[in-house]
Amino acid sequence: MEKSNSAAKTNPRPGEPLLEINNLQVSLPDAPHVKPIIDGINLRINAGEVVALVGESGSGKSMTALSLMQLLPTGLKATSGKIIFDGEDILAMSQRQLNHLRGGRIAMLFQQPQAMLDPTSRVGTQVAEPMRIHRNVDRTAAKARVLELLGEVGIPDPSARADCFSYELSGGMAQRVMIAAALSANPELLIADEPTTALDVTVQAQILKLLDDERRKRQLAVLLITHDLSIVSALADRVAVMYSGRIVEEGPTQLILSSPQHPYTKALIQCSLLKADKDGNLFSIPGGAAQARDLDEGCRFLPRCVTAASANLQERCTHLEPALDSYNDCCKARCWAVKPDGAHSGAHEARRP
Repeated sequence: MEKSNSAAKTNPRPGEPLLEINNLQVSLPDAPHVKPIIDGINLRINAGEVVALVGESGSGKSMTALSLMQLLPTGLKATSGKIIFDGEDILAMSQRQLNHLRGGRIAMLFQQPQAMLDPTSRVGTQVAEPMRIHRNVDRTAAKARVLELLGEVGIPDPSARADCFSYELSGGMAQRVMIAAALSANPELLIADEPTTALDVTVQAQILKLLDDERRKRQLAVLLITHDLSIVSALADRVAVMYSGRIVEEGPTQLILSSPQHPYTKALIQCSLLKADKDGNLFSIPGGAAQARDLDEGCRFLPRCVTAASANLQERCTHLEPALDSYNDCCKARCWAVKPDGAHSGAHEARRP
């Protein structure tokens, strides 16, 4: 008999694993010559924890999020690995189980909320839908709860806003509605994919404070996808830095941001400082991430790396891709410069799949 996700809710305690991604690979099965979009990532999110996934556009952040919801674009497929949510493998779930999971136990905030809201359905109906589907709340109770939720996310005059259509809302209001809808069924994990994109700075700050307040109040686990390190610093407990489908550095946020080890992480932080050189030019990482797709072996960041040559690691970095190894008790990096003595376990990764 098929196990229902709504019935299986076990509420892991804060600090206990809620989501574990094990060796996930996402590929185009019909185009075997194309390298994997997501290539063997491992990531853990504990109950009540905020984990940020950062990196440039095209690094695989959003595809990782869509893999968790099994909402990958047509043609892409998780071809290996596991995604364990509260003891069950999402990749092995039936469509019925996935329908229980999406919007119920796992909710997602997408980029550009006005584009994601249904322009033909009133706000109140869209906020009520998850609780009616996943929590069997009747129409009267759902209507009352919608007004409470809209008030909780800072929408003035909730009754009037509940009768609006999404095209009548500002970007900030639309994002608040999306947050209310995401929280409607009281999920355990919230995936927030660039939740403040296209919002002005003041509204961004309000939305981020709202998300932080709600996740603390609800003991909600959050996967935060962003390229903005100031957001990461303010909200995330841990951070995973992603490059070309791989995680290249991971650890507690403040340690990673204050003492990064991977050259890519260092470069991202330098970019975020927005400091001009003596000629007035802002720092940018040379080259582009697409260069990594042309490599058959070695470190993916090598074509853009300034550390390999200075550390006399050019030969090793050219032929051997390092593993994601610990460099202290709580941080990991995928870089030969962290352990140039050859103690890395990455020698077995000499050639990519």
